[in-house]
Amino acid sequence: MRRAALPEEDVFHRPKDVHEALRFGYPRLLVCRAEDQRKLRRRLPACEPPVPVLAMGEPTLRTWEDAWEADGLAHSRIDDSALRLRALMEKAAVESDWVDGVYSDLTQAVGRGLPGELRGFSRRILESPFRYSSLSSLAEVFAISPGALKARFRRRRLPSPSRYMRWFRLLSAARILSDPRETTLTASYRLGFASDGNFCRWVRATSGLTPSAIRGWNGRLLLLTRMAEDCLHPRSLDAWELFGGLFLRQVA
Repeated sequence: MRRAALPEEDVFHRPKDVHEALRFGYPRLLVCRAEDQRKLRRRLPACEPPVPVLAMGEPTLRTWEDAWEADGLAHSRIDDSALRLRALMEKAAVESDWVDGVYSDLTQAVGRGLPGELRGFSRRILESPFRYSSLSSLAEVFAISPGALKARFRRRRLPSPSRYMRWFRLLSAARILSDPRETTLTASYRLGFASDGNFCRWVRATSGLTPSAIRGWNGRLLLLTRMAEDCLHPRSLDAWELFGGLFLRQVA
């Protein structure tokens, strides 16, 4: 699965992680064995909008095996299966419209494309803000200690990784609050805060805006502008290019 996913995507296997992603995050696809599909639909939380399911059965896997052998074993079976699975996932997965929309808006705000490393760092936070509430939780994904991660940012004269985390989590908060059914209490819960009071103070301290302000489009636009001015100026974007694949997982 990890080899078939996009380099900047999280892949969850443990039932607890899958449950949390469906309940609090923005997963694009649920992949399972065909025989487990009905059971999973009963056990896992409902999502709005629903997350598409890609159910893999033994006949499909046998077909891939035959095709791999017929192709002359040009590459390993694992790589071949990963490529075929990735093609199916691309067809089945829901587009991350809001995350890609954030990238598009930030691109306009900074006047250039965003580095792949920045996307790799940020997509996980945007899609799973509940999971990445601390620097240590993010550093673990990249197999590096929090101190070493901070040092790499310092060497490139970038703002701290925690600062970038706060801004991207704030964009996730704005996404949650754009739904009129969500309150500051439910938003704080989804982002891992102990109380809505702590959440409101964090929003104001990070952005200078109130949670009510970032519910609407004008507030979110101001949020993007302030983020770009704070930590996405041209020299910073150039420095992001120098991470050498740290935030992008190798895939087949």
